[in-house]
Amino acid sequence: MTQPKKEEKALLLIFLFVPCLLISQALDNDIWFLLNSGRFVFENGFPVVEPFTIHEGFSFVMQQWLTASFFWAIYSKLGVSGLFFFVIVFYALIVFMVYKICMLISDGNFMVSYSISFAVSILISFFMVTRPYIISTFLIVLEVFCLESFIKKGKKTYLHLLPLISVLEINFHAAMWPMLFVVLIPYWIDAFKFRIFIIKGQGYPKKTFAAATVLMAAAGFINPYGLNAMKYLFQSYGYPDISRMVAEMQPANINNGIGKVIFASMLAVTLTYCLYRKGDSKLRYILLTLGMGVLALSSVRGFLFFAIFAFFPLSFLLRNVKVREKNQPPQKRQAAVRALLVFLICAGLVGGFVYKYRRAVEFASEPVGASIIDYLSEHADKKTTVLYTSYDIGGYAEYVGYKCYLDPRAEVFVKKNNGREDIISEYFRLQIGQLYYEEFLEKYDFTYLLVPNGDILYTYLANDPDYRIVCEDKEHRLFQPIAAAD
Repeated sequence: MTQPKKEEKALLLIFLFVPCLLISQALDNDIWFLLNSGRFVFENGFPVVEPFTIHEGFSFVMQQWLTASFFWAIYSKLGVSGLFFFVIVFYALIVFMVYKICMLISDGNFMVSYSISFAVSILISFFMVTRPYIISTFLIVLEVFCLESFIKKGKKTYLHLLPLISVLEINFHAAMWPMLFVVLIPYWIDAFKFRIFIIKGQGYPKKTFAAATVLMAAAGFINPYGLNAMKYLFQSYGYPDISRMVAEMQPANINNGIGKVIFASMLAVTLTYCLYRKGDSKLRYILLTLGMGVLALSSVRGFLFFAIFAFFPLSFLLRNVKVREKNQPPQKRQAAVRALLVFLICAGLVGGFVYKYRRAVEFASEPVGASIIDYLSEHADKKTTVLYTSYDIGGYAEYVGYKCYLDPRAEVFVKKNNGREDIISEYFRLQIGQLYYEEFLEKYDFTYLLVPNGDILYTYLANDPDYRIVCEDKEHRLFQPIAAAD
């Protein structure tokens, strides 16, 4: 591998962002409740009672209100195209910040920094969708860049950004706000100079660091919900029923695709530490790697942070790896190869970009259960309809204007959050047969039930003489009580 020249570096840096343009799925099913939430904020302000479901009097914290508002502002003006480009831009910003961190801690080793950043760019592509955590990830990576710059350059001004990052995070995605402080823990431990056997802390100025940490905590109160937003994470996660329902909250499983990627990535990081014995590492990097490893094993979504915060420290470990010089081919041949490479990259980018954009447009134009909800819009009054929906479908139904039993905001339906009732537990008991379906139906008196294949009601209601199927598609059935129809 030869040391790239200036123009070659520029070409490689452009190539670094290719995965950002070939995202697997820019929009996902959560976009509908986010757009609905953003529209509500623009029209009504900040809700403190849950406004979108059939459940009354639920205490409510719209913990991603600023993200939802951004998404709605973009979608209302630019449609799907605006959201698509929003994801691409933040994806590219995350990759760029990872590259900057790698260059900083590797003392400018371009090829090492580039290789690691490109690997990160590919690994995080699974998570680059219209979710609040795409913004959270950028803010947390920016936090680490500020910390590393402070340690490397000794300039306190980098720490002045941390309270601002805290304010942005608590408003964009309150559930992820505590992650800012989780990331701080390894840096605080490494701030003390000590040695215990082979474990040693680097030691660096703590006075300004402490002040910045305190201000970050205080800045968390600058949000519409105060302390309730700050403690949202602790009231919303750790529920087995949610983990069973939400695939990304389940532990890593080596038997599926993403599980194989997670374990292979962990193996790659471990082998790099074991095999490259000429290198050394900082305590904070080892702690970050271990902590994010635990997070990735505990839930699939945690792999997003492992892919970033366990990989960028490798650039420090490998900072002394040098590329070998070799005889260069003739200048004309180099120019021809570069021109061919640029052409191939551009052709691939255009084709891939158009394909991914069309997929995003198709997804937005045909949401899950859309044909049945369109039927409802023609036949059912939105103000009086009491609609049963499962976890996946409710977001779009609510966006259209119906109040539903359940939607993808799982934590909203936990009693510790809403102060009234544990709907998630009720739903799960219904699905596994612990709650008899007739008892459930009697409680809510639904006027329509939009039921997906796999829901326990899909079969029960089809064989219940008191219900009829009024509309269906390949994966859903819309049931109506015959008494209500009469």
